[in-house]
Amino acid sequence: MRQFMQSDSKMKTAQLNNADYLPPKLTGYIEGFYGHLLGWDDRFRVLDRLASLSMNAYLYAPKDDPQHRFAWRVDYAPDWRAGFAQFCHDARTRNISIIAGIAPGLDFNFADLDTAASTQKNAQKNAQKNAKANDFTILCNKAAQLRADGASHIALLMDDIAADFAKRVGIYKREGHAHAVLANRLAAYLECPVILVPRIYADELVSDMDKQSSSYLDDLAITLDPACAIMHCGSHIVAPNIALDECVARAHSLKHRIIIWDNIYAQDYCPRRLFIGPYRGRDGISDILLNPTGMIETDLLLLDIMANAQSWTETLKAAGIPGEFVTLVAYFDAPYGFVPEFDMPDDGTALAALETVLWSWKSPLQREWYPFLMGLKHDILMRRGEMPELRITKTQTHALATHILASQNDVNTDDAS
Repeated sequence: MRQFMQSDSKMKTAQLNNADYLPPKLTGYIEGFYGHLLGWDDRFRVLDRLASLSMNAYLYAPKDDPQHRFAWRVDYAPDWRAGFAQFCHDARTRNISIIAGIAPGLDFNFADLDTAASTQKNAQKNAQKNAKANDFTILCNKAAQLRADGASHIALLMDDIAADFAKRVGIYKREGHAHAVLANRLAAYLECPVILVPRIYADELVSDMDKQSSSYLDDLAITLDPACAIMHCGSHIVAPNIALDECVARAHSLKHRIIIWDNIYAQDYCPRRLFIGPYRGRDGISDILLNPTGMIETDLLLLDIMANAQSWTETLKAAGIPGEFVTLVAYFDAPYGFVPEFDMPDDGTALAALETVLWSWKSPLQREWYPFLMGLKHDILMRRGEMPELRITKTQTHALATHILASQNDVNTDDAS
């Protein structure tokens, strides 16, 4: 196993071998959402769809896989490993790279990097000597296991964690430097570059209140091995536009390949909403992966929409979606911050269209969308004052029902006066 060429003060690893690295253009799917966890059958369906669309990557990083994030130190069970190995095998036959994510950032002890193995030999020695291996050894062993089971690449995720680095700092004074050191040492252990999802993965996460965040990416870029890639969402976690020149500028400033983690259709942060509008604001981006919803029928459609960005209407028709849904699409177009593509229908037209898509359209996709469609009907009726108080109490959470009924009573009182 290669030794480090320089001290941690500069922290550059020996030249990593790029022969087994990522394709020059990376497109595909991220299983990276909260609240959903696909099964193997659904993951195989995603592989089939990726292959049919000439996409070439699947990043496995679901927040609700305990062994990926919250219990990252725990080994995967044999049956899971068997499923993952078959998944990776099938992906290879389709020329799809499986990127296996590990997310230790919630509680990784950076003090373990002080004395931890930085080479395979020492890591194996530590694992044999210590009944309770240190965090770095555990991380290396888990990444090696995922590679042995067939993963093409490893992603190290340090996203969505508290700014509490000082509690686990070890000898490292700056968080960006420490995260890059961890990635470098993992890459050296694997003899393969890793993909790093940093804590600051969108520009909006830089905070004046958090002194570390303003220099985080600079520290990371200086330290991270040039062969490693960085995932980034753009200006915002859900970015309305991701311009090609912006990506080129970011890659130049960070001095690493930038892969876009695209949350345009993600709704785990607003699970009562659904976004199915045209794919836009991402022209010319060659390295971009879509993190969608975790609802399999919806996600397959979203991959189609992404791949056929210029023919959104035709894509919906091909999926058997009735024209009445297009009447409603202003409600389901895109997240906050996007320029609307559609005019909002009047309430009567929307309610008429809802009658069709709720009761006459039957398909697996409609069953996934039923809660959102029914929720929209309730919202329109409540806005029109046409939903009885008992119905509001039955269908809404207590907190929301109380607020709605109080607001209606306030309006009635004002009208009476």
